[in-house]
Amino acid sequence: MSDRYEYECALSGVVTEGEILFDEDGLDDMPSGWTELKFSRRLLNPKWVLIQQVKEAMIAGVVLQFPEEVRAGQAVAVQVQVEAQFYAMEQAVPMYLTDVETVFLSPPEASEDVAEALAEVRETLGLDPLHLDEDEEDENEEQEEAEEDSPETTAAALAKAAG
Repeated sequence: MSDRYEYECALSGVVTEGEILFDEDGLDDMPSGWTELKFSRRLLNPKWVLIQQVKEAMIAGVVLQFPEEVRAGQAVAVQVQVEAQFYAMEQAVPMYLTDVETVFLSPPEASEDVAEALAEVRETLGLDPLHLDEDEEDENEEQEEAEEDSPETTAAALAKAAG
């Protein structure tokens, strides 16, 4: 039995075990080349909102029972009492509900479908395109630079300019 997490690609269904645990980047044992997509959403907890509404209604109801000339002074005292009454309940009910969904994608280099889907998501979200073959790109740049500096290219450019 392995202590490693099992990763499943949300698109291709490919399954693999985690690799060596590496805590420094926060991705634990996620295999090299894999992509983690995490969607987190925070919403006000309806129960917490209801507690706030009940407290406000209680304060308003009690304050209205006082003569108008002393209401302002009594409102603070009533608010303190109501806050104390609901303190334990408020501690048990979080203000926010958080919904977190995480999916993993296998290396885009291994699947054209995964590569296309990941590229589409990145483009839709306004993220920079994913460079799958940086080594190949570096080689192409070096080759272009070498061609620009070659004597044939320089001679052709001079002839074109003189022409």
